[in-house]
Amino acid sequence: MLRRPLVAVVALLALMLAPAACGPDIDIQKSLTITDVISGYYDNGLKDGWNHLLPSLTFRIANSASSSVTGLELTVAFWQEGADGEMDSVLVQRIGNDTIPANGASDPVTVRGTVGYRLEEARADLFTHSLFKDVTAKIFARRGGRIYPIGSVKLD
Repeated sequence: MLRRPLVAVVALLALMLAPAACGPDIDIQKSLTITDVISGYYDNGLKDGWNHLLPSLTFRIANSASSSVTGLELTVAFWQEGADGEMDSVLVQRIGNDTIPANGASDPVTVRGTVGYRLEEARADLFTHSLFKDVTAKIFARRGGRIYPIGSVKLD
């Protein structure tokens, strides 16, 4: 007869402790910033006679809070200048060692889009091609079920 009350108590404890598993309550938008950025286009090789170039971004996440941050997922969305929607987005489920120390920075994170540019001409001609548009990467952090914008980078 004690089984049902015991199950209910265990379930209640699990619900109460779930938010604590995400770490201390800090303001993600104010505490996290994007630093040490390297951006450009990754040469994905020659396929079917076309040169494939993908947007690429490497960065660190700086944490200005007095507590470590864990449990982050990132989404990096690539947007072409003047477009109505994103060109591509990439989900990063783990960030290096998965902990960003207090007043420290994450390991470097490299994200490459899966959609980019393809052209028959030489790779060097991409940036002068009539169809080329600049790309901006928008970086979002997800923690505890909420999504926070933490940075935006125009690719070099």
